[in-house]
Amino acid sequence: MEPTTQPKVPEFHVAVDVVALTIKRNLLQVAVVQRKGTQSCIRDPKGGVVREVPREPFDYALPGGHVEWQGESLVEAACRELLEETSIEVKPEDLVQIGAYGDVGRDPRSGRTVSIAYVAFSPDFASPFAGSDAANAKFMDVVEVLADPNRLEFDHNQMLRDAISRVRELMERTPIALKFCDEEFTLGDLRHVYEVMFHPAYNPDADTLRFADRIRREESKSDSSIAERQIHVLSKAFSESSKNELMMTMPMNDMPMGLSSGRKMTRDQDVLAKVQKLLEEEYRRASRVSTPGEKSAREKMKLSFDAANFARKAELIEGFIERIPGRTRQSSSGTGKPAQLYRRGRAEKLDPPLIIPRRATKPAKRTAK
Repeated sequence: MEPTTQPKVPEFHVAVDVVALTIKRNLLQVAVVQRKGTQSCIRDPKGGVVREVPREPFDYALPGGHVEWQGESLVEAACRELLEETSIEVKPEDLVQIGAYGDVGRDPRSGRTVSIAYVAFSPDFASPFAGSDAANAKFMDVVEVLADPNRLEFDHNQMLRDAISRVRELMERTPIALKFCDEEFTLGDLRHVYEVMFHPAYNPDADTLRFADRIRREESKSDSSIAERQIHVLSKAFSESSKNELMMTMPMNDMPMGLSSGRKMTRDQDVLAKVQKLLEEEYRRASRVSTPGEKSAREKMKLSFDAANFARKAELIEGFIERIPGRTRQSSSGTGKPAQLYRRGRAEKLDPPLIIPRRATKPAKRTAK
């Protein structure tokens, strides 16, 4: 009797990817990593097939990786991968699932991989730097990431665009935009977040190269991002050295008892935590949304809503925002009527929703050389 051959079990992998979106320096930005290794997985724009090709300096990917098959939920895996690859820490409740991506051929490597993608939208991300699973990590302008010669691996281009659509929906139906406002804010502050997020540059059919070209020309003549880059480098160096420095302060013969060394360890940890907190706050300050009135290419990449109409719609939504009686703020120019100050209301959902009409995409004119 001939032995029966067992059918080969197919390789089936489950992965997670995270689209960490924020608004910095007046543009929508996303956290990206550059993988280690010599090969990138890039989709052929003509045939749509993903192939392994020699890695280029302009190849990027969203943070992500495989789910541990024992004792880890999908959202826990997403939090872990984001932390491991970028050192950005989020909680499960900060992530919103945007979809599953499992087309045949989306990953040219062995087996078939289905990835569950999540989006996080927050102003409070610290300066990202590469963890053990990545060679480099940083925030980049979305229009820059999506513009040639830059390339996103796998189907991460589609994930990014789907994440933007999901955040836009959330901004219309939840108070998520208030994350980008101070505890006390004006309607102009709130309106500014919507004007940036709903700019046609982030539409699926946008010619991102034309928008990116305007920013590139301006950045080449400006040092506006130098402070941000310096803080990023300092934060990375500090993080990498702090652990070793802590260990050097601990007398080895005291370690079994953990008394005197434990007290010093706690004191040093407190100091390090405070310094890191200051670095994170300085990073956020250096990369804040530009103030209205700056006529830079970045400032121009936002819509211009009718102030009175936006105010009427926002105040009509019960529990969205609340006036602070007797509290106003002078405009940045120092002229004109002081603006009324508001605070967040108690609503978790906007009813009625704050619907933002979609603007058709128009090509951005190239800056004259």
